[in-house]
Amino acid sequence: MKIAVVGKGGVGKTTIAGTLARLLARDGFNVLAVDADPNLNLASSIGIPRELSEKLIPLSENIELIKSRTQVSFGGLISFTPKVDDIVDRFGVVGPDGVKLLVMGTVRTGGSGCLCPENAFLRALLSHLILSR
Repeated sequence: MKIAVVGKGGVGKTTIAGTLARLLARDGFNVLAVDADPNLNLASSIGIPRELSEKLIPLSENIELIKSRTQVSFGGLISFTPKVDDIVDRFGVVGPDGVKLLVMGTVRTGGSGCLCPENAFLRALLSHLILSR
C-alpha cells in the first residue's frame, strides 16, 4: 500500500502524514515516510528527536552522492537511470514505532544553475519507491 498526502500549504499535511505513519506502523505495517517538502518537518512530526533530525542531510543536498550515482562530470553526460535501490537502507532513519524516514528534500528553484543531476536522481528514487518497493 502506498499513500500520498497532498494539499495546499498550511493545512496540516505533515501532521496528518506523521500521525498516519505512526498509527500504521503500530498496526504492524512496514512504513517508509518520505519527506519531500521544502520545510522538512516530517522528522519532528513522527517523533524523531531534534538532536538527530538536525543532523539529517536531505538527499537533494548530498551532491557527492548525486554526482557519483548520475555519473556526471563537467561537460559530460548524465545517467538518467542512476542506481537507487540501496538509498532507503543507507540513508533512512528509524524513528518511533519503527517508522523509517527518508528525507529527500527539494530541488532548488529555477535560476540556480543546472539541476539535471539532482532531478534525475530524485526522480529515479521516487519512481523506485513507487513502482518497486
